[in-house]
Amino acid sequence: MAMQEQVPAEETCLICGRHEVEGIHICNQLICDSCQKKIVETEVTDWKYKYYMNKLAKLRLNLTQCTKEANVIHAGTGGEAGKH
Repeated sequence: MAMQEQVPAEETCLICGRHEVEGIHICNQLICDSCQKKIVETEVTDWKYKYYMNKLAKLRLNLTQCTKEANVIHAGTGGEAGKH
């Protein structure tokens, strides 16, 4: 019997609302690769910066749940991450 390859389920991007498979998860919410790239490249003086910050503010709603479920990693010295 051949094993079937599992296809990752699509999720809705918190920023653009598109159904995507690839991206990062913050507090169990997806930010697609495209939006992640746009956020990182946006200057704080650009009008889009405020738009992205308003979208990211939705993450605060689940902050309590997120901290309970996440394995918190704190940044160490020299850019290395250390687990506490």
